Amino acid sequence: MITVEKIIGNIKNDDVLREKYDEMCRKQLCEKIKISRLESQRIRMRKTSDKGADVALVLPRDTQLRHGDVIVLSEDKIIVVEIEPENVALVEIKDNLHQNDIVEIPARVGHTIGNLHRPIKLEGNKIYFPIQADTELEMFGKLFSNISDHLEIKKVRIVFEPDEEVEAHGH
Repeated sequence: MITVEKIIGNIKNDDVLREKYDEMCRKQLCEKIKISRLESQRIRMRKTSDKGADVALVLPRDTQLRHGDVIVLSEDKIIVVEIEPENVALVEIKDNLHQNDIVEIPARVGHTIGNLHRPIKLEGNKIYFPIQADTELEMFGKLFSNISDHLEIKKVRIVFEPDEEVEAHGH
């Protein structure tokens, strides 16, 4: 069993690690452990890589695993975390807002989604947040029916990593 006590880095934002990862993949020395977004918040777990390595994670408090984190790097192996895709709602604010809608539409959308107390990811005029069932999309269609001309709402399946500065909270 391999015991992991820290994250080495991430191939998405460390060019040196990315090059090492690419090189080791060419040599077929890459392994992945797949975890859910909810598991990414755990600091202790045991996983098996896609090539059979037994990995025990014993991470420092407040550590969160991210898609692309390197947890093992040796001469003969690199193990990278892969967050599994999940269903999320995508709410896109269309570019057809009139001057008097520029505050109202985003404020209504933000207020409604905020009441769910779910993590979100913002990309330009798009808001992503996790959903459990397609019926939630129908609910949003009803909640936003009076502003539906300004929104596109659909389900997508992605690796969802919420914005760190916009965390969910409870009351």
